[in-house]
Amino acid sequence: MHPAKTALGSPELTPREGEVLFWISQGKSNHDIGVILGAKTGTICKHAEHILSKLNVENRTTAAVVAFETCRSDAQASESSPGQSWTAVAGFITTQLCALCSDGPDLYGEFVRLTA
Repeated sequence: MHPAKTALGSPELTPREGEVLFWISQGKSNHDIGVILGAKTGTICKHAEHILSKLNVENRTTAAVVAFETCRSDAQASESSPGQSWTAVAGFITTQLCALCSDGPDLYGEFVRLTA
C-alpha cells in the first residue's frame, strides 16, 4: 500500500485524497500534483477541497502539518509493535524515493504499483 494512503492519510480520506495530501505535504502545487498523478488540475483542486473539509482545516499548510503529525504518530505506534517496523521502514523509503523522483511520474507510478 502506498505510504500516502496509510501514513499521510486519515481514515476518512479516499486513497486518491491520501496521495494528493502526500504531494501537498511535499509542497507541490495542484498543477504539479495533476501532472504527477495524471489528473486534471480541476480534479486535484476538488480533492484538495475535500481533504481540507475532511481534516477540518482551513489551508494546505495546516493539512500538511496534520499529515506530518499523523505520520509521526504512526511511526511511534509502529515502534511499539515490532512486527510493523519493517512496514514503517518500507513506507518511509518509498516516500523518500517518490519525493526524489517527483519529476518523473512514470517512475512514481512504478513505486506505487510495487508497494500496493
